[in-house]
Amino acid sequence: MARKTKEETQATRDGILDAAEACFQENGIAATSLEKIAARAGFSRGAVYWHFKNKSEVLAAVITRCRVPFMQKLEWASSATRNTPVQDLRAAFLNSWRELEASPRLRGLLELMLRNDLSNESQILRQTHADGFKDCNALIISALNRANVLGQLRSGVTADHAARMLHIILTGVLYNRIFQPESIDMYRDGMAALDALLSTLVSADSFTPGQLDPAPAA
Repeated sequence: MARKTKEETQATRDGILDAAEACFQENGIAATSLEKIAARAGFSRGAVYWHFKNKSEVLAAVITRCRVPFMQKLEWASSATRNTPVQDLRAAFLNSWRELEASPRLRGLLELMLRNDLSNESQILRQTHADGFKDCNALIISALNRANVLGQLRSGVTADHAARMLHIILTGVLYNRIFQPESIDMYRDGMAALDALLSTLVSADSFTPGQLDPAPAA
């Protein structure tokens, strides 16, 4: 019975986040209230408050949940048991871009995350971005440290420097796709930019430039 209760509790939380995600995309963050989220989810307002103190908490949870699949890919790439960290990092980036290209829902969430104003909710977004950057960067550095141990970084290249450059490529591709969607194909153009950068940071035999179908990071 306890397990069932735990599963039902998680299902309720997921339902709230699904509804919040839809409301944020359809109405905007400022025009979305906990009452609207509850109505969309088919729950009472009290059920929403049982899981979240306020709309800012809901927003942070929506963004965090959206980021989880990419973070899982990075965790896989940074595993000490892997011997192809550069190739794995590349696959994590490319598969995430491919998923975004294929999913209007994910692109809508990404746009929600990247558009900021001076509202309290945007302050929450900025803080969530900052926290996410730290977590993401730590995993990328971990993977690159592993690459360094394996002799896959070029002489003079540090894991910290390489991680900063990779994060610039990551955010640049995402911003261009959202704000100039007609000018970029995330997978094709992202791969070209990523491969060009990697060729300056890592040994030539640590990845295959132009490879279209990297093994999924799972």
